[in-house]
Amino acid sequence: MTPTADPHLLRIGDRERSQAADRLATHAAAGRLTVEELEQRLERAQAAVYARELAALEADLPARRPRPQPPRRPPLLAAALVCLLAGVLVTILVGHPVPPLLIAAFLLWRAGRRVPPRFRAIRA
Repeated sequence: MTPTADPHLLRIGDRERSQAADRLATHAAAGRLTVEELEQRLERAQAAVYARELAALEADLPARRPRPQPPRRPPLLAAALVCLLAGVLVTILVGHPVPPLLIAAFLLWRAGRRVPPRFRAIRA
């Protein structure tokens, strides 16, 4: 027996039927399917043998797209600390270490005031 090139001709199992039923229930909860349509499609999903049968059940429904991830910003605090340490080393070598320490205190004070929104409830 040779493997089939078309994935729609593959046989499915209980896991695929269950996943399709979950997606159909989500569409029904969003108002895209009536209760009767949901029941009919769930019956057909439980009776499905091939992947193409499940695909046909959801062909007229929008595909679920993953949420876009926000772009990752470089860690500004780490870059600021590296620059600050470099500044402290340079001023120590020159003989004036006080101004970078004041700048460090100011930067740490500002960083402490900028709490991300997801942590505000924890902090309050």
